[in-house]
Amino acid sequence: MKKFLISKTCSVIVIAILCLLSIATAQEMVQREKTFGVPIFFETHIIANSNDSSRVEALFRLRQDLFTFTKPFETVSKQFMAHAGISVEVLDSNSNSIARDIRELTLTSEDNGAVYLRNQYLQGVMSFTLSPGSYTVLLTVEDKDAKRQIPEVHRHIQVKRPASKSLSSVIPVQLQSADGRFQCFNLAGDILFSKNCNFIFEIGSTPSNSVHFLLKKLAADEDEKQIVVQDTMAEAIVFPSSSIAFAESSDGIFIDTVRNSLRNVVIVPFNSARLKQGRYEIEFTLTDSTKLKTQFGTRWLEMPLILTDLDMAILPLQFIMTEKEYRDLRKGNRSERIHHFDEFWQKKDPTPGTAYNEMMAEFYRRADLAMSAYRSLKEPNGSITDRGKIFILYGKPTSTERILHPGSIPKEVWKYASLKKTFVFEDPSKQGNYKLTESK
Repeated sequence: MKKFLISKTCSVIVIAILCLLSIATAQEMVQREKTFGVPIFFETHIIANSNDSSRVEALFRLRQDLFTFTKPFETVSKQFMAHAGISVEVLDSNSNSIARDIRELTLTSEDNGAVYLRNQYLQGVMSFTLSPGSYTVLLTVEDKDAKRQIPEVHRHIQVKRPASKSLSSVIPVQLQSADGRFQCFNLAGDILFSKNCNFIFEIGSTPSNSVHFLLKKLAADEDEKQIVVQDTMAEAIVFPSSSIAFAESSDGIFIDTVRNSLRNVVIVPFNSARLKQGRYEIEFTLTDSTKLKTQFGTRWLEMPLILTDLDMAILPLQFIMTEKEYRDLRKGNRSERIHHFDEFWQKKDPTPGTAYNEMMAEFYRRADLAMSAYRSLKEPNGSITDRGKIFILYGKPTSTERILHPGSIPKEVWKYASLKKTFVFEDPSKQGNYKLTESK
């Protein structure tokens, strides 16, 4: 990450005002992490079996910091363990339970820290055969060790009598693996931000390799749609006389193509790496005029928490902007501020060919860490403290020395060996409010 220029003309009064304004928002961010920090992804796909029934595949992805990991009592094992209960239940239109699959699982981990578990997932798929009708599919998750049940997640589905042409949902999948399989994103129907994908579906008619598609971006209320890509032709991959089959593995959920003389599998490669975050609708038109469409979003799984709040994301930019740029960025309504925010970071994007901005991601990854690591009672937003500023600008120091002597002011010395820089912070109040007193 390139070095940023630090403005030396920041007014102490301006900084003080910003600190006061940020207190409530920083507290909200901490609470948001506690409340919404554990995503549960759940999606359903319908695959036709015959004219009388369809197969409903229910996929789940659970982040492992949802569960309580502990070391077994009286054991020398280095692994931590957790016990999970997973239930998927199908209710008919009268709310009667007609099918259920229950799993009780033992999970193991080398680390029980939240940062580690946040990047580990439990994935699975459960299959049900249903007749045409309206259903509700419920996912229930329980942390057995904490005796805690997570609020259920549900999906309403409509199983129709299969048409002769269209036989399945449109499923987004990742690029083909070396063994010829396609991995499901398993993100509640969404795809990974800044990654290309494929869309896979079954049809009964014999397709050609030419498929037309139309892409629209949905407004927040999903009532308005803006065309992003006009009617465009794509070269599809066709597996004749085949059908879709789901399979679990330790790496996730995969789709195989299985030989079946009655159906055909179509896979449409799609360049989604440049799509901005948001929700989209894509419609495919085959040569026989068969139309299939689906809605999806783009998900940045490792997105820094601070980016979920525009005002919080703007605050640390004071360290890398001129005073005028910073004042201008804080003006205007939300749409205008978002536009100026995006415009600023686009100029610093080292890979403009994708939606992912490596420089912005690293900046806010550091801001996330600083917000938590360097906050105090006086300043709950650690990203705008002196230590937070240096951490954001230069990253983790090569070495940190804390000097605590009776009767003297607590002091921290940060050294960056490769940059040949040293920063000294002091805490006169002895309450964790370290101020930068020396840099060399």
